[in-house]
Amino acid sequence: MYPGASRLAKSSAGAAMVQWALSRTLSFLGAAVVVHLIVIASVAEEDSPPAQALLSREGRSYDGRRGTKHRGEAPNALQGRAPAGIFATENSTVVTAQTAGTATLPCVVRKFGNGVVSWIRRKDYHLLTVGLATYSSDDRFLVEHIRHLQMWGLQIKYVQPRDAGWYECQVSTHPPTSIFVELRVIEATAEILGAPDLHIKSGSTLRLVCKLRQSTEAPVYVFWYHEERMINYDEERAVAVRNDKTSSQLVVAEAQRADSGNYTCVPSNARPASIHVHVLNGEKPAAMQHGSRSGCVGAQPHATLALLAAALCVEACR
Repeated sequence: MYPGASRLAKSSAGAAMVQWALSRTLSFLGAAVVVHLIVIASVAEEDSPPAQALLSREGRSYDGRRGTKHRGEAPNALQGRAPAGIFATENSTVVTAQTAGTATLPCVVRKFGNGVVSWIRRKDYHLLTVGLATYSSDDRFLVEHIRHLQMWGLQIKYVQPRDAGWYECQVSTHPPTSIFVELRVIEATAEILGAPDLHIKSGSTLRLVCKLRQSTEAPVYVFWYHEERMINYDEERAVAVRNDKTSSQLVVAEAQRADSGNYTCVPSNARPASIHVHVLNGEKPAAMQHGSRSGCVGAQPHATLALLAAALCVEACR
C-alpha cells in the first residue's frame, strides 16, 4: 500500500469518528433543551392564572371600558370560596347597613408577602384605596386597618342608597387575587306604638314609645317634638325621655288639655314618625262611639213603624 493511501485512510477514519462524536453530542444537547423547555412550560403554567381567570379578567377590563348593563349583578368570579391561604374573609360576604349609618366591609388577609391591599368599587371599577391611602375624592371612604388581625376593611361613613353593590378587595400577589363583598343598604324607620291617634284622660300619664325598625346601629340621638317645639328637656311640663338601642320613650306626668296635639319622634338615623294625642276631660272616646251606635239602633224601630203605617194606609185607601 502506498504511504499516501495509508494517510488518506487514517484521515477518513478520524473524520468519521469526529462526525460520530459531534452527532452524539448534538443529540444529548437537543434532548437537554427539550427537557428544559418542558420544565419551563410546566412552571409557567403553575405560576400563571387559569385561562378562565384570564378570560374573566379580560372581560372585566372590557366591561370597565365599554360598560355593561349587568354591573349590579354578582360576577362569575364570586362563585366558590376565597383563595386558600390568602384570605380569612369568606368570598361573597354580605354586609347590611342603614342610610346615614357607617358600614365596614371586611377583608382579613392571612399572608401576602410584599403585596398591597386595594379596594375597588365594582359597578364603575373606581379605585377607592391602595394600602392605607384613599384614592377617592369622596372622603367618606377610608381603610380600617387592624395590624395584629391583618384586617384591611373598607369603612364607608354616612352610607347612601347609591353605595349599595359589590366591592372588590384585591391583593397584589402574582397573579392578583381578590374576594368580593356585597353592601346592602336599607332605610331604618321609626314607629310610635298606638298611632295614628291616642286618647287619654286629663291628669293621667302620657307615655309614648317610639320603636326603630330595620335599624343596624343605635341612633346618636332621638328628638321628640310637640307640634313644632322640641320637648326633650322641657322640665316645666315634667317631660322625661329614656333611650336605648332600639327604642325611645317619652313620658309626660299628669297630662293636661294643653298637651293635646301632634307628637313626632325624630331619630338621628331613621325616618321620623308621628302620633296625634287627644287629652279629654272626663269623656271617653269609646263611650262616645257606643253612644252614637246605640242612637242609630234606637232609631231603627221608629223607621220600621213609620213604613208599616204607610203600608196600612195605602192598603186602606184601596
